[in-house]
Amino acid sequence: MEEIIKKISNTLTLVIAFFVSAIFYFNYKGFVYEDGKIFLKPQEAKATEMNGIASVLPKDIALNVSYKFAEGSEKAPLTMYEFSSFGCPHCADFHLDTMPKLKRDFMDKGLLRVVFVNFPLDKQSMKVAMLSECMTYENYTSFVDNMFSEQRSWWQDTDNERLFQYAAEYGLSYDEAQRCIGNDAVARDIVSLRQDAMTRLGIQGTPAFMISGADGNEIIYGARGYDEVKNYIESRLLRLQK
Repeated sequence: MEEIIKKISNTLTLVIAFFVSAIFYFNYKGFVYEDGKIFLKPQEAKATEMNGIASVLPKDIALNVSYKFAEGSEKAPLTMYEFSSFGCPHCADFHLDTMPKLKRDFMDKGLLRVVFVNFPLDKQSMKVAMLSECMTYENYTSFVDNMFSEQRSWWQDTDNERLFQYAAEYGLSYDEAQRCIGNDAVARDIVSLRQDAMTRLGIQGTPAFMISGADGNEIIYGARGYDEVKNYIESRLLRLQK
């Protein structure tokens, strides 16, 4: 009996050692073991070098971003992901001052596509982010522009009345707006994407801009003047032509 117990014990030890070694191996290779299953870990942003004002990211980084409100041609060689919080003054400055110039010089010429990504930093910005996700395609851009323009008027509107008035101007009734900001699925999608951006892209504040093309992914942290952004985009476009 003792010999049998000893053999069973040795076998269990080997099995445990095998699984522990396997977990360490998979972890080393970029996987994680959770709840009895093995998952690929989200890849964290590691800027290997700088390209002017941008940090170079791994080429295989991708987020589960919705393109339903994207502006610009689907065939544009570059796509800019604008990570923004509606209550952020620097975000408002970029969106109201720099974005129209980008539209004129690049988007209207089929050279740049822009995808707005909600990255709310406070409770009120989260409400506006949720309302934006409930807009129709026709009203979305105007609503986003208006909320940045009227930032000071709604940011301290804790009873939501001012927010609901703005939402009504762009097609959402009072009841629809109430249901929208109470929709857990919409909230989860926004928070999940924000967490992915923090983990994979290293974004800690707004605004931030990931620019993707056939030559890879690069990210600009923080607000920049239009001339800086323009020169950067032109350099990327030249690189793609080579």
